[in-house]
Amino acid sequence: MTFNRTAWISDDPSERLDLIIERLLIALLVFMPIAFGVVEAWSEMIVIALAGAIAVCFLLKPVVARDSHVVWTWAYVPVAVFIVVVLLQLIPLPAAVLQVISPNTVSRKTELLGDLDQAGEVLSSITVSFYPHATRHGLRLVLAIAAVFAVVLNVYRRPEQIVRLLVAIAAIGAGVAVLAVAQNLFGNDKIYWFVESPHRSAHSGPFVNHSHYAQFMNLSIGAALGAFLVKVHRGFARQKVTPEVVAEYFGSHDAKPVWALLAMMVVGAGTVFLAMSRGGVISMLIAGALTTLVLSLRRSMRGSGWIIVMLALGAFVCVLYIGFDAVYDRLTTLRDLSTAEGGRRQIVSDIAMAWARFPVLGTGLGTHEVVYPEFDRSSIPALASHAENEYAQAAEETGILGLAALLAFAVFIGIHYMRAIKGSHVPICSAAYGLGFGLVAILVHSLSDFGQHLPANAMLTAIFCAMLIRLSQIGADESDPSGEVVVSERSRRAWTAGLVVVCAVWVWGLWGANGARVAEAHWRRVLAAERTLMDSGWEGTDDEYVYLLGRARKASARQPDNVHYRHWLNVYRWHAISRTTDPNTGDLVLPLEAVEFAERIAEDLNVARVSCPTFGATWCVLGQLERSILGRPERGARYIREGVKLAPCDATACFVAGGLALEEGDVDVAFDHLSRAVELDRRTFRDVASLLTEQFDLPDLALQIAADDIGRLSVMADLLEASGRSTESVNEVRRKVVTLLERRCREPEPPAWALAWLAVICARDGRATEAIDWYRQALALDYGRVDWRFNLARLLDETGAVAEAIRELEACLRLRPEYAAAKHLLDRLVADPRLASQRSAVP
Repeated sequence: MTFNRTAWISDDPSERLDLIIERLLIALLVFMPIAFGVVEAWSEMIVIALAGAIAVCFLLKPVVARDSHVVWTWAYVPVAVFIVVVLLQLIPLPAAVLQVISPNTVSRKTELLGDLDQAGEVLSSITVSFYPHATRHGLRLVLAIAAVFAVVLNVYRRPEQIVRLLVAIAAIGAGVAVLAVAQNLFGNDKIYWFVESPHRSAHSGPFVNHSHYAQFMNLSIGAALGAFLVKVHRGFARQKVTPEVVAEYFGSHDAKPVWALLAMMVVGAGTVFLAMSRGGVISMLIAGALTTLVLSLRRSMRGSGWIIVMLALGAFVCVLYIGFDAVYDRLTTLRDLSTAEGGRRQIVSDIAMAWARFPVLGTGLGTHEVVYPEFDRSSIPALASHAENEYAQAAEETGILGLAALLAFAVFIGIHYMRAIKGSHVPICSAAYGLGFGLVAILVHSLSDFGQHLPANAMLTAIFCAMLIRLSQIGADESDPSGEVVVSERSRRAWTAGLVVVCAVWVWGLWGANGARVAEAHWRRVLAAERTLMDSGWEGTDDEYVYLLGRARKASARQPDNVHYRHWLNVYRWHAISRTTDPNTGDLVLPLEAVEFAERIAEDLNVARVSCPTFGATWCVLGQLERSILGRPERGARYIREGVKLAPCDATACFVAGGLALEEGDVDVAFDHLSRAVELDRRTFRDVASLLTEQFDLPDLALQIAADDIGRLSVMADLLEASGRSTESVNEVRRKVVTLLERRCREPEPPAWALAWLAVICARDGRATEAIDWYRQALALDYGRVDWRFNLARLLDETGAVAEAIRELEACLRLRPEYAAAKHLLDRLVADPRLASQRSAVP
């Protein structure tokens, strides 16, 4: 890839600005995949900074340079409409006006916020968005993507510029694909070999989500295919394509870039398979089939279908070499569509219910996570932060107006694609086939994934659309592109005003993005401190709570309308004042000033409700305070019920609602809520079992929830014993645990934890020989478990095998040199007289 170096010494400021824009764009394209696809606030801030700089440089051209041209396309209109829809969602409208546009928005917000002391003021003007903070965040990214789309459309006018950009995208994709291959062959299930992945696997390059990687790679393959076709078209221009001509061309020095592009496509396609993204594979195959069909129908490109065939064969060889079995096993799950679709059809059906309530303007861009749970009827226990369907989520969040704008934009791009391939007798227009491949893959994959919410993918998609429009405007004469409007002297003032507006929007976007970055940095420290306190049952020191609350306050202060930060800040405040319990009864003891502080917490939680009325977790915490501390039980019960309705995928909300139902004597409802709480977060089972067994004397209900889960049954056995239940009932549960463990341990490939657990039970029952055998089997599967090895050494000591015990203790100390208990036991065994007799018995 080369740049026009003479632009730096050119007298034309327009050329200089174009070169700056190109370099800024390449920097942006390189940065986004490296930064995990842009999933964190710091990387979003850099993307907004670069996109804003690109837009400002472009708007400087008509201000400082003469004879500037601007490309016109009707595709601008749906983009502008979509942005206007989002802006309208953020503007507080008089309730009477919004009642006409979206009556259900007014009625729902009135229902949720009508009990506030300041309800009249809050409900006098209402936003369409149910969570303006998320909508502003989405708007920042939409503006950045739209700006890059417009700039690429206007700056990349010449064929060499377009080819240069395609090659750059292909080269970046090649680097990401090579990283993915390296991680598959030599990885340790960490991104970049040191960044923990939330999925505990890293087979998708720098991307956290394999489907997002697949979308990025399909776009990169499309760019490579476009550049490849342009170069091949130029190489065979005005020649009759025969096997001899093809062989001669591909053996020449000029074909080296073509071979590099072909290699990128092969490796990239192979990594899409290896990423185990079924949607990515299916969308790639469909896009490949359609592209092959279109190539075969165009006379000027007839015979080029062999390119796709070579790509498919090469990808197959790559997959065959690296991991065919795993890919095959993953793809065979498509035979069971009901399992493979993962509840996506139900999610779309539920979203349709939400859209029917707010059809015109939706619920607000970015609000799916806080609005959808109320309509969720799926059996999926986890919270769906995004819909697994871009079209359904767009309809839900932006209504029919937003979805229509997006579909209209897609129609315009389709029209430009058809125009571009009609002009494919011009070599540069051959790139349209590759761009079409990438966009078709995205359109198909978006039916089952949300990869376009990732800036790394959305930005590439926008660039592809801009290049397609540009290609369609290049006529038979490559030097005379159509669709351009000359910027007149009379309009320069308008362009100057536009530059000022864009700079102001850029500053606004950077301010918000930087606030999110700083808040997120504080929140990472909050989460680390929270883990420490959770491990101690929230019985932390004053210094630990001062640190936790200090960081949480700083995060919330930087983003006061972030409901997550404000909610958890108040939860931490409650934990800080509720650490004192009566040693005799275990009941909470609150001094008078703590009750006053609880009132302030409730007030702040009501502020959080105004920021996002549908955030169910806040309702549940507020309901607990109102019901148990502030002496308003009826209001508290109503808040708890509303909270679990709004957040049925929140384990705490389900637990609290289950407790309320038990107090009201509705056992069936309680069972449903408590079962779901355990399903959502298995760590809640101990609290659920304790609630049912100790407070409400319903151990059978707890055993029903435990079912055949070994861990839960063990917890139940301990609780039954501690609560003084009959020995027979305790033993019955323990026997069931042993039976289940023995069944697991006799499976062909038993897990190490089950073997070790059975060893603990055998040791407790006095069966030391069996325990030793189970421990040895467990350690054969997991050598580094020092605690198991130490327990094995103790058992060996009890059975008189001192020499073997010493060997195990020495292994413990090699793994953990500071292990004091192992040192103490080793010192004792070394002086044990039995050791000498055992050594003398060895021949």
